[in-house]
Amino acid sequence: MTLKLGVASIAIAVIGGCVLFAMKDQVRRLEGDLQSLHRAVRSEQIAVGRLKTEWAILNQPGRIGRLATAHVGLQPAQPGQIVRIGDIPLRTEMELDSRRLQVVLPSGEEASLRLKPRQQLFHHPGLNAPQ
Repeated sequence: MTLKLGVASIAIAVIGGCVLFAMKDQVRRLEGDLQSLHRAVRSEQIAVGRLKTEWAILNQPGRIGRLATAHVGLQPAQPGQIVRIGDIPLRTEMELDSRRLQVVLPSGEEASLRLKPRQQLFHHPGLNAPQ
């Protein structure tokens, strides 16, 4: 009986050692994966920081103003271009003009434009009424 108990104890110890070795190996692999994930997260955080810095540089109002002036031809608004919202005619105050403007649409079809604001609605001194 003691022989069987001794063999069983040795077998249990060997099996326990194998299980312990397998778990240790699995933990070592998982720790390696965790470290590689930490390195990947850190490199992404650095990349995000660089992109935020680049965005801040590209989004500076002075730079955007210089680019707009150079490439689009935008200029600062002149005092005569600024009007009150009440000075803009409502759509109901538009009238049909007797003259029609023929335009060619991108599809190749022709269309005529007829709506034109009434002349007396443009009473702001800085605005020129459309002719």
